[in-house]
Amino acid sequence: MVREKKNPYEIDETNYKRFKQKYNMLFRRLWDKTLPTYQKMIDTNLEKHIESKKEGYSRVDFALVAAAWTVYERFPYAFTWERKDLIDIGYGVNWMKTKHLIDDTESFTDTIKKAAKFYGASLVGIADVNEKWIYKTGFRRPDDVSEAESKKEVREGKAVDYIYNQKIEIPEGFDKVIVMGVEMDEDAISTAPTQPAAAASAIAYSKMAFIISCLGEFIRNLGYRAIQCGNDTALSIPLAIDAGLGALGRNGLLLTPEFGPRVRICKVFTDLPLISDMPNQGFIEKIKNYCKTCSRCAEACEPEAITKDENPTFKPATISNNPGVKKYYVDVEKCFEFWVKNSSDCGNCIMACPFSKIKEFLSPIEFWNKT
Repeated sequence: MVREKKNPYEIDETNYKRFKQKYNMLFRRLWDKTLPTYQKMIDTNLEKHIESKKEGYSRVDFALVAAAWTVYERFPYAFTWERKDLIDIGYGVNWMKTKHLIDDTESFTDTIKKAAKFYGASLVGIADVNEKWIYKTGFRRPDDVSEAESKKEVREGKAVDYIYNQKIEIPEGFDKVIVMGVEMDEDAISTAPTQPAAAASAIAYSKMAFIISCLGEFIRNLGYRAIQCGNDTALSIPLAIDAGLGALGRNGLLLTPEFGPRVRICKVFTDLPLISDMPNQGFIEKIKNYCKTCSRCAEACEPEAITKDENPTFKPATISNNPGVKKYYVDVEKCFEFWVKNSSDCGNCIMACPFSKIKEFLSPIEFWNKT
């Protein structure tokens, strides 16, 4: 059966260009002196928050967030592009010497999805690699180096421009990408924008690092290649849409049928022969119509970074938006200003979205006391 793939995007090909990661706000705040957040980060007001005794901003709350980043920040094999050494865990086998024979691609695709969920993915889909979504330039983390170590100079503002402006090229033969969603804790997200909500995001990133490192090694143990990615290398949301995981919402995030925007996305590029999923066109149309009349995320956004306009547009809000796709553009400059003020990411737009399916909204104290 031949399945017709309908394009889930309206793209202005004359204006669309591959995104340069240096325009992402976490990099742009390092070099763009026009920003009020130039050289600032979420630790700017942290001590003031702790001293304020405000609920959800105690030292305990911040400790929860910082600890939740541990695996993502410190595990050196999370984002590797290839295996450098033979890992001897007692089997004494050079797993990459030969390729596992795959005689039923459809069945093996199910096996890969099963493995991804076994390692902890909440959602998994597969897409053809679309070069449009690969960063044109960006930060290339050295293999076998942790996130914290690799970005030390970048985060201190000491790195020269080329460090986060390197050419990004996916090697030949990597024509599939396995895209995974990791659910963020419902109770913690319901406390947004306080620190338990930030901890829900942080622990999802650490789970991502664990999942992709395991899945990447699983693929290499079968004799194939894998490139493990978090937010790096390529734009995660359009890849997730291509892989059938959901649709783009007014809040600029992936909305999934299962969890709404209450997910973090990771991916593994591979040369495995796999069957790609189709975009969830029915859900995409549903979200397209729903977001036109729903503006709960915009109403919940304290810095008013999310538009309340009825219709999407091709016009970006800032240079940190990539033009050329018709959508609701988020003013990420305003968003990041609030991150600095809040001493963490926010989560208000995730919490407010009806598709997040939050059954009970908790205060930070209620979050800590709930058993």
